[in-house]
Amino acid sequence: MLEDTQTDVEAEVMVRPMIVDVYAYHENGDVLFTHAWKHDGEPRRKKGPIKVPKDAPATPIHFKLHDKTNGLNLTFKSPKEEAMWVDLNDCPTGKGNGGQIDYDSVTNSVLKVTDANAGGACVLHFALWFDGDPSDDGPPYQYDPEIRNGGHF
Repeated sequence: MLEDTQTDVEAEVMVRPMIVDVYAYHENGDVLFTHAWKHDGEPRRKKGPIKVPKDAPATPIHFKLHDKTNGLNLTFKSPKEEAMWVDLNDCPTGKGNGGQIDYDSVTNSVLKVTDANAGGACVLHFALWFDGDPSDDGPPYQYDPEIRNGGHF
């Protein structure tokens, strides 16, 4: 009985949304981005590639934009399919979901997607796209981290 309860709790933890805080800065004419991520409810954030564990079910990912550019007024591009381009092989050069991402919703500061984490392990190369006031870098503005899917059959 304890095993079943423990398994249920572990499964519940795995489907909590992953929160990705995306920070935008404007320095010396350049717009620079960084991010930190964690599963909702975890105390510590991680840096680097976003990791969806092996055998995790479809995982909601919430990208939250923190615009620290002091005046560029960055927002996620709209519609939602324009806010994130995904490719399994390389940095994306056009719209697409990489066969893994479902676009849920977008507001000015939050993009919600669901990562299917289906099939074998893979790396999702993606670009987040933003609108904003003009600078030497745009608009549009782009940030391109990656998601490492552990896979799920």
